[in-house]
Amino acid sequence: MKIGFIGLGRMGAPMTQRLLKHGIQVVAYNRSQDKVKEAVKKGAIGAATPSEFIAKLPARKIIWLMLPAGKPTDDMIKELLPQLRKGDIIIDGANDFYKNAEKHAAWCKKPGIHFFDCGVSGGVWGLKNGYTLMVGGPKEEFKTIEPLCKALAPKNGYGYFGPTGSGHFVKSVHNIVEYTYLQGLAEGVELLSKFKHPIKIAKATKVWEPASVVRSWLLELTTKALERPDFKHIGTAIGSVTIEELEATKKSVQGYAPAFDVAVRIRRDKSNKFTLGKRTIAAVRNEFGGHAVQKK
Repeated sequence: MKIGFIGLGRMGAPMTQRLLKHGIQVVAYNRSQDKVKEAVKKGAIGAATPSEFIAKLPARKIIWLMLPAGKPTDDMIKELLPQLRKGDIIIDGANDFYKNAEKHAAWCKKPGIHFFDCGVSGGVWGLKNGYTLMVGGPKEEFKTIEPLCKALAPKNGYGYFGPTGSGHFVKSVHNIVEYTYLQGLAEGVELLSKFKHPIKIAKATKVWEPASVVRSWLLELTTKALERPDFKHIGTAIGSVTIEELEATKKSVQGYAPAFDVAVRIRRDKSNKFTLGKRTIAAVRNEFGGHAVQKK
């Protein structure tokens, strides 16, 4: 199997490596050619331009996009469509609002291109642990891309959820859960710090890990973040590009998610309140996703 892959960032580059390890040929393109050269060193076939990229793909083309949502993805789809043929496939792995997937599918339908929206979770650990994949699109074509899902995901780690938009919707809800769970962990850290007797916070979270009802990978990463030598120097800014998308998702189904609303307010808050909690959220996001932290 041979596919094209566009976007070699924090998620995209290791995804291509995992595909290659499972025997799938990858033609790689990225605006920054340094990243293409790195992919070639790992076994990918490099391309310097979108047209060269298209030329190196087989007759029936499958193209996976891992670009930022919005204009970069829109522009790339518009550039690709005139160069594709009826029956080709585009898979969009961006963090995006599900109605944008419906828009992209409408663009693709006119020339007969199949479009899938695929929510991807796994962060910087995906190469080792696998990626969780949440797929929406034409059901009759899912079998064509399923080998890619099997290569990228751990056992039972992918699913087809329905027509176009379903994949992005499920991923958005996943991210809403992530926001609220991180907020809960941050509140726990804040409360532990305020007891009248000193509590070793990382010791408490580590004790919770093996068998408590709150045990999870995020809890383990919280302990890891708290034990970082530079933890006290991490700032309280929590960078996030998905807040508007997630709020739109909740609003679109008239959802009631008060814990998520609180988590959003904390992320936007610039005051000196909840500083330890904010620092914890920022540090844990860095641990699982490689998201940048500001040093104070």
